[in-house]
Amino acid sequence: MVKFPENNEPEFIAAVVGKPIAHSLSPLIHNTAFKQEKLNWIYHAIEVSENEISECIAAVREKNIRGLSVTMPLKEVLIPHLDGLTETAKKLNAVNCVFWDGDDLIGDNTDGDGFVNALKSQLNEPLTEKTLAIVGAGGAARSVIYSLGKNSAKEIIVVNRSKQKAEKAACLGGPNSRVGNYEDLAACDVIVNSTPLGMTGTVTEGLLPVPIKFLSANQSVIDLVYNPIETEFLRQAKLLGAVTFSGLGMLIHQALLQFQRWTGKNASIPDIENIVSNAIDQ
Repeated sequence: MVKFPENNEPEFIAAVVGKPIAHSLSPLIHNTAFKQEKLNWIYHAIEVSENEISECIAAVREKNIRGLSVTMPLKEVLIPHLDGLTETAKKLNAVNCVFWDGDDLIGDNTDGDGFVNALKSQLNEPLTEKTLAIVGAGGAARSVIYSLGKNSAKEIIVVNRSKQKAEKAACLGGPNSRVGNYEDLAACDVIVNSTPLGMTGTVTEGLLPVPIKFLSANQSVIDLVYNPIETEFLRQAKLLGAVTFSGLGMLIHQALLQFQRWTGKNASIPDIENIVSNAIDQ
């Protein structure tokens, strides 16, 4: 049974829904942002399974929950229960954020734009001059490829074991996107691992999504895995001399795009990044 906390006026409630949900860092990010911006909001983690999604959205409407973050396995199954979708959510057929537009509940997907915002702040150079390789073709990859295409990246190369999945993902990036292989990585400015390989507490912990021999010192290497902060992939890339970034930037930027959708405000990132980073390291 889906149970949202009762809101105490004038407090607003937002929440992340999915299953499992106990590991989510979203409550830490959003509650830190609410406190930082002196907003009378509170954010909860609510476990919701696929067969409870109708009940969940009904409760959101009834209790006037002001915002939802959506994680697995609900990103697609909740779509029929909403009143509309943004163009990005339509294109990706996946929702990670729900917000109110008047009396309508609208689904959005902030993952890819969160990645691009993080990337711009990290590289401080135009994407129109960058060739990027995306390793993987799942949901995270698709959102990243679509947003890179929207932002006119010079070239997007999708590298994945399944060529068919790679082709479908590459189509989201527009005319400058194509399928490639490991040999194409040498010509790329940025390498992005969008797979879960290397994640703490999984059977792939410590594994590499790409053989290090295909990387070089003049590249930027990004791992969308954020736990651990430095994966084995990033550690070895750094030993080569590459500039490395964890998935923490995307995690925070996609969350703060949701925060903006709900509140109309922009939250400062550095303090949130430090707090979340410390929580992961503990």
